[in-house]
Amino acid sequence: MIEDILRKIAIFSERRPFLMVAIILTITILAGIEATNVKFQTAFEKMLPQDNPVIKTLYEVRDNFGGTDLISICIKLKPSDNLDKVNDIRDPRVLKYIKILEADLKGIDGITDVNSPVDVIIKRNNGTVPNDIETVKEIYNSLPEDVKRKIFNYDYSMVVVNVYTDAGGDQKKLMEVLEEMERRVEDSPVPPGVEVVFTGTPPMRRLMSVLMKKSQIVTTLVGGIGVLLVLFLYFRKPLSTIMPLIPIVIAVIWTGGAMGILGIPVDMATAGIGSLLLGIGIDYAIHLMHRYMEERKKGKDVAEAIETAVVSTGMALIATTATTVVGFLALVIAPLPMMANLGKVCALGIAFCMICVLTLLPALLVIEEKYILPLLKGEGSR
Repeated sequence: MIEDILRKIAIFSERRPFLMVAIILTITILAGIEATNVKFQTAFEKMLPQDNPVIKTLYEVRDNFGGTDLISICIKLKPSDNLDKVNDIRDPRVLKYIKILEADLKGIDGITDVNSPVDVIIKRNNGTVPNDIETVKEIYNSLPEDVKRKIFNYDYSMVVVNVYTDAGGDQKKLMEVLEEMERRVEDSPVPPGVEVVFTGTPPMRRLMSVLMKKSQIVTTLVGGIGVLLVLFLYFRKPLSTIMPLIPIVIAVIWTGGAMGILGIPVDMATAGIGSLLLGIGIDYAIHLMHRYMEERKKGKDVAEAIETAVVSTGMALIATTATTVVGFLALVIAPLPMMANLGKVCALGIAFCMICVLTLLPALLVIEEKYILPLLKGEGSR
């Protein structure tokens, strides 16, 4: 039965190669559109079992008491040629700037509280910022040691403003809050010789998102170039080098589309799926193409060679794909959601690689033999 299906696929690809390409291309466009809906998952709690009491309690705390995400704004000294620069973080200009910043940030939707340890100094000065640094030092030195350690660092070069947000696990809202904070800080009157740096879980989540996107692009590009190099060394012909790679690239796009449809996010485990599928899927394409070339060397015409290659190689590819898919699907029962996602994505991606190789590659080989090569020979003889 499977042989009959493979034979029909081979005959269809040989007789109607452009229709097969059009069908695959249509599916690819739709998959590409769906792939734009894939979200990047950087929330640590989402990467853990959602039924765990710790995670459930975290969500309860968020629902009843507001957000648990803390954004720390580090205000610290930096090298500057400005003669009027701040040389000590206890400078009243820094304290005044912090009060302005606190008032401004409290107006951002999604921020529940803003506080700074320097509020203690201001409170000791009847609710106002001291006018000179000596007064600040005097008040600071009168404080208990355990309080002093929480206000400035040991060399008086840094102070921290803590910002609390109720965005919680809402990645989009959290990033909007962070971007608005950065915009307001950029527009604020930062004293000379002082810089403002954001840190904490939300900035790290954004950094992770940026790095995952970068990793996806870089690893897929490097993997693609590496595969192309190996294919060229093996086939020694530009067209034969590109042909096996096309179905695998299509399969990667299909995988992205499936992730969008199924709501599977890109996380630390699935970020490198592109290069992974390139490395695994290209084997399928090489096997089929090599068998096709062998049949052509035996004197068979294009139709016979395609049919033999698809039927004989296809059976082995289906068996290989089945065992590989089953192996990856075992990850679905893993307690960590990101490992389960990796299993689903790998299983889908490998299945798509097999489908694209058995349907698209034969059509491309027919187009190459019947249309591209004769055209190139005709151009060369002119």
